[in-house]
Amino acid sequence: MKKILAVGISLLCAGLTFAGGIENKTNMSTGYLRNPSRNTENKRPEAAFYNIAGTAFMKDGLYIELGNQFIVKEYKNELKAMGTSYNDETFVYLYPNADIVYKHDRWAAFANFGIYAGGGKLEYTEGTAITTAIFGKKATEAGTAAAQYGAAGDTVSAGKYKALATALGGAANDHSFEVNSITYGWQLGGAYALTDFISVGAAFRLTYGTQTLKVTSAALTTVNGGDEISYNSSAVGVTGVFGLHAKPIDGLDLAGQFAWRSKMNYKLSDVKGTLTPSLLAGDEYRTDLAPVLNIGAGYRVIDPLYVSTSFNFYFNKLADMNTALGSNDYNNSFEIALGADYDIAKPVTASLGFAYGNQGVTEDSNNVFNPVLDSIQVGGGVEIRPIDDLTLTGGVTWVNYFKKNYADGAIELSKPLLLMFAIGATYRFGL
Repeated sequence: MKKILAVGISLLCAGLTFAGGIENKTNMSTGYLRNPSRNTENKRPEAAFYNIAGTAFMKDGLYIELGNQFIVKEYKNELKAMGTSYNDETFVYLYPNADIVYKHDRWAAFANFGIYAGGGKLEYTEGTAITTAIFGKKATEAGTAAAQYGAAGDTVSAGKYKALATALGGAANDHSFEVNSITYGWQLGGAYALTDFISVGAAFRLTYGTQTLKVTSAALTTVNGGDEISYNSSAVGVTGVFGLHAKPIDGLDLAGQFAWRSKMNYKLSDVKGTLTPSLLAGDEYRTDLAPVLNIGAGYRVIDPLYVSTSFNFYFNKLADMNTALGSNDYNNSFEIALGADYDIAKPVTASLGFAYGNQGVTEDSNNVFNPVLDSIQVGGGVEIRPIDDLTLTGGVTWVNYFKKNYADGAIELSKPLLLMFAIGATYRFGL
């Protein structure tokens, strides 16, 4: 019985990414929601994440930026044979980021904090398509075994499997599922302008991830040692980031940045439930943040209008993106964005941007509960400068995900709704 839920539960704990690669995130600032093309940023402190070399071209001073995102979402998986849908509609109220940049002459030092992967809690109060299917299938198998043992005269085994079939059948009709995944990230580094038109940057990145999973059903109590199947896990990762920014002609920005893999070796703790696979506290698995190459080009077409394009490529093949109970094999993926910032008046800038993400999923690798789906997104927002050196900003992004069938068409994965709102403030201390 220990392996009765092995199939399928291995899909439960991939990261809750909203924008970016399979694990890596790019919605790390209010600026991203206004305009997802961020890779040539060299005026705002969010360059501490998107374009570290660009911090060397910022105006001298100490910058502090704080922001928060609010996320309205609905994730859905449908068991097509039964026509039954399972939904998560958990809102995200706290999704912070912080950036600090100190720029003096040709030098810059910077720090960044944000949620680099994951994103919070998913809760399916009525279960999910795959957990319902697994409980139902295993209940049928246990019922068949009970009948076979009964026919053979083994009443002890027959009774054991009959009780198991009853418990699993009850769980199929009444259970809940919850997963929580967050990876916090901190980045610290510096940049230097080699000339008036070329700068370089380097940073150290530290990540700390937590993942928890819980399936609950009162029907399991007698055969599972309790009503809960669950575990916790955590990991720490470190990596380096390197960047280059060039201004070959007036008004033109060319930027490139590369972050190597953050190796995340998760260790299990607090494993509960005898129906889980043979997992023990201390067991380990890898869910890395893949290496990513970010490149961008931007040009000030006329004095108030700046247009840019950004391309992010995720080397998923160079990372292990496994779970506690199984392995995944994603293809490499990419994200491309185009956007514009327009200075309406001296104190107001409006932004608009578009992006397309190709996630690199395969027939055998996806996340039923937080589907990994290709998408397009549209973002917009404004910056307002009520006084010198203070910038207030707000942004909103709508994401349209493309539905995808999974498990030979038995399950349809979708994200019918994803709206992200953000507010932020930046202050520059002139030194």
